[in-house]
Amino acid sequence: MINVSVIDIPYNKLLARLGYSHNKTKLDIKTINLIKENLSLAQKLIRPKSAIAVESIALYGSLILFENGYKIKSNNIATLLKNCFKAYGIVVTIGTALEKKRDDCLKKKEIFNALVLDAAGSVAAEETITLAAMQIKAYEEENNNILTRRYSPGYGDWQLEANKQFLNWIGTTRIGVTLNKFYHMKPEKSVSALIGVKS
Repeated sequence: MINVSVIDIPYNKLLARLGYSHNKTKLDIKTINLIKENLSLAQKLIRPKSAIAVESIALYGSLILFENGYKIKSNNIATLLKNCFKAYGIVVTIGTALEKKRDDCLKKKEIFNALVLDAAGSVAAEETITLAAMQIKAYEEENNNILTRRYSPGYGDWQLEANKQFLNWIGTTRIGVTLNKFYHMKPEKSVSALIGVKS
């Protein structure tokens, strides 16, 4: 159902991520060329992948129970999933090649190149999760269902530590996504999100 293997990194979104306004900021040709060179390199380095899980859910106050026994305790998530009968968990990543190249640039003191590559990676990860969500939306709309907005661990009262169980539920090791001791995802340019489905 989900195919995120082809992702384009929009130039305008990269500029915005770098703090430039496409219409207001006037960049010299050297800077523009450098940004575009790094964008082209980033495009070659990203390897978008996704992992998803979907299950029926039941709500009991602030407790959300999933069919296989996974559970979330959160007022924010309970509000998000009100009237939902199932939920998707999504994790996407663009792999490690881009962040390795960024780190190489930092070691060589190529700070601007590293900055652009890092921003391009962030945009690519966001484009990947957006594409995955759009594909799920299209699938569910065929059955006249609607989706909630996306919600990720670390926001509101859904603690970042909850990412460990969330990723275990989805099964992200098959796409190479793990957590470090601070519960941050590795590779860095990875995104996790929960989406509810209601009829």
